[in-house]
Amino acid sequence: MRRPVSQLLVLGLTATIAAAQPAVDDTLITATLPLVEVQATRATETEATATRSLSVNVRDGIALDPGLSLQRTLRGMPGVQMHDRGHYALGERLLIRGMGFRSAFGVRGVQVLLDGIPLTLADGQSMLDIVEPAAVARAEVLRGPSSLFWGNGSGGVLLLNSVRDTAAVRIRGVAGGYGLQQFMGTVRIPASSGLMHAYVSRVQRRGWRMHSDGTFLRTGLQGQYDVGRSAALTVMGAAAIQDVRAPGSLTRKQAASSPRMANSRYVATDARKETTHIQAGSTLRAGTPLGLLTVAAYGISRSLHNPLPFATINLDRLAAGTYGQLHHGRSRLSWTLGWDTRMQRDNRRNTDGGAVVLEQNERVRSLSLSGIVNMAVGPRLRVTAGARFDAIGFRMEDQHLANGDQSGRRTMSAISPSAGIAYPARNVTFYANVSTAFETPTTTELVNRPDTDGGLHPDLGPQRTRGLEAGLRGHMPRWRLHMDVALYFMRIHDRLLPQEDAEGRSWYTNRGRNEHRGIEVALHWPSGRPIQLHAAVAAGRYVFLNDPGRGLHVPGVPNRQGYVGLRYMKRKLRVEVAADFASKSWADSYNKAESEGHWALDLYAAHNGFTVRDVAIQPFLSVTNVLDAAYSASLIINAFGDRYFEPAPGRALHAGLSMAL
Repeated sequence: MRRPVSQLLVLGLTATIAAAQPAVDDTLITATLPLVEVQATRATETEATATRSLSVNVRDGIALDPGLSLQRTLRGMPGVQMHDRGHYALGERLLIRGMGFRSAFGVRGVQVLLDGIPLTLADGQSMLDIVEPAAVARAEVLRGPSSLFWGNGSGGVLLLNSVRDTAAVRIRGVAGGYGLQQFMGTVRIPASSGLMHAYVSRVQRRGWRMHSDGTFLRTGLQGQYDVGRSAALTVMGAAAIQDVRAPGSLTRKQAASSPRMANSRYVATDARKETTHIQAGSTLRAGTPLGLLTVAAYGISRSLHNPLPFATINLDRLAAGTYGQLHHGRSRLSWTLGWDTRMQRDNRRNTDGGAVVLEQNERVRSLSLSGIVNMAVGPRLRVTAGARFDAIGFRMEDQHLANGDQSGRRTMSAISPSAGIAYPARNVTFYANVSTAFETPTTTELVNRPDTDGGLHPDLGPQRTRGLEAGLRGHMPRWRLHMDVALYFMRIHDRLLPQEDAEGRSWYTNRGRNEHRGIEVALHWPSGRPIQLHAAVAAGRYVFLNDPGRGLHVPGVPNRQGYVGLRYMKRKLRVEVAADFASKSWADSYNKAESEGHWALDLYAAHNGFTVRDVAIQPFLSVTNVLDAAYSASLIINAFGDRYFEPAPGRALHAGLSMAL
């Protein structure tokens, strides 16, 4: 790992070559005005004209808080939950309207993009290791079935953009509870035809739980350049190297009596995750006689060494893809045609006690075509309709023939139609839509069979979702109130559910039908005043309609959850008191084990600082879980031996300092 580490450090040190420029104030995450342009729908739209529910959070520069988790970045988005497990080994779990709960690691059911380049692979799996939370400038979430736009996902779309700091050079450091140490440097590099931003960060922590220590090194760059009178090129690159230990999950009794302990089997096998992830891509946007043409290409390399109690997993992955679209827009009629191609090649080798138990090459290829039409009907009403075709092929070549040749192929395909309307009325937009989604098992889910024979699971197929929603968003100038309200209904067929054996090895099944229905409300008041209140609440009902039992609740999803934040911003001082809450949720499909509801209170404070010889110095601090609440940050669904619970970290103080030229 020395060579990649040295390369990342060299990139970080190049920040010192940039010319000094005056710094401007950072701002905390704030609600965005309804006229902001959105990107997730792959068309020229704004929050005022979009026919479906979406949320946008924007910040300028690097926010004055530790920025250790995407949970902080996505706070306040209704219907969105980000579970920070308190350790890095499994990554954060993302849920949108109850979709994504089955993820044992990484993200399932949601398409994720960073700087316009997909992080979601051909099989539908997304890894967020490469995302540096402190470097995220903008987060956009499209909620609900959205296969029309990016394919292979039931929950929606998460689109992230990296920071574009106005400081020429910035260095920030954070230290705090449970051995946390974080360093981050950013640089702004102007050019004759564009601008580039780059960063490097390193975070190390001992961890709140035993056997949860680790280090994370990340770097990234993002640049925009004019390449003609009507064309622009965006480039991005990012890399992440991690070496972290896994504490495992606990039983209810263990979590209650000794929440900081680690699973003894994970300690005995020194369970950990070592990864190197590199991604790069470019996007060209050009005006043509037929409309705006967008073409992108990208590549991904990832290696994994993952000792676990039941086996040591080694994975080498190469992935690549392209996407393009032609958008022709007029005042009354616009249309968008698009395509996506993705490929994925995984070389997987599992060993147990040094003996090879599984060795196989896995290939995934996908092709997608889509078309969207947006038409004005009358002076205000707009109608959107479209459809997308996806074909995803899985191929496995068995290299370990001790139990016979398990090689095989699977192909899964679907057509995903969608239609919606939007009616802007003064300062409020009313909208409604009907949409569908198609979600395949990931390669990991397909190759993990209950019989341990290897090969592709012959009985595991995709889940399909149909959704209906209606809502409104906008603002009331007289009251300085911004609001977002959505009602939704979703029916999921052939739901993918995880199971686990005594060794902690997971496999998946298609378990009948589910129904999700609920309401989401977000309020921001009053805009433009020193004291502001931001609240987001979601309430729903997520149940099975048949197997494993009609009326049983979908595990891992609370019926009520939300966020309330009170902010004070005046002169150079900024203070925020934020509370997350959730009702109880079930840990298993038969609703025999539950995780109690909770309130978690956090405090953030920052000062715009002072200037010493053209260097802007800005201090900030945070106290997380102020009341030291005991609750489960995440659940391992249907875990064997009642090991469902991952306790949340206790109270922690973090203090940091930012210096900018």
